[in-house]
Amino acid sequence: MNRRRFLINISAALGYGALVNDAAALDAALAFSGKPSGFLGPDELEFVSQVSDIIIPKSDTPSASQAGVPAYIDFYLSEFLESKARNSFVEGLRELCNESIQEFLRLSEEHKTELIQSLDDRLGSSDESTVYKQLKELIVIGYYTSQVGATQALRYDPVPGPYKEIKLAEVGRAWL
Repeated sequence: MNRRRFLINISAALGYGALVNDAAALDAALAFSGKPSGFLGPDELEFVSQVSDIIIPKSDTPSASQAGVPAYIDFYLSEFLESKARNSFVEGLRELCNESIQEFLRLSEEHKTELIQSLDDRLGSSDESTVYKQLKELIVIGYYTSQVGATQALRYDPVPGPYKEIKLAEVGRAWL
């Protein structure tokens, strides 16, 4: 096998692995009706809500929790993950900040932000938290696939311009 073939194969394998998780999260976003499934307990849902709001706080657009991200994550865990992966993720959530969820919820806002910032700073390093990385991905996917995220945080133009007929000879090729 030559080096070029090896790089193509390894890129395809890595891309496929990343695509599987993202594809399931996107499928969940498409199927999500806006109501939590009830898989996460109240403290776990509140924990996800507070972490979501630290990552995507309220600004001139609504925060992640206002966009329904915690309910989306609850739905994703309930409907799109196998039980082993789901339980492993929830167990990781409980240990995410080296404190229990109840202790995390009692911390000051500054301390919570510092803890999440320290997890965020370690992303991409050898000691990153895979649970935090997955949680952050779900928060971002959940936010930007929500109606609030897609229409207020991102620019949205349902009709990007007036209809104008253009002769093929003017553009040379058809667009795919």
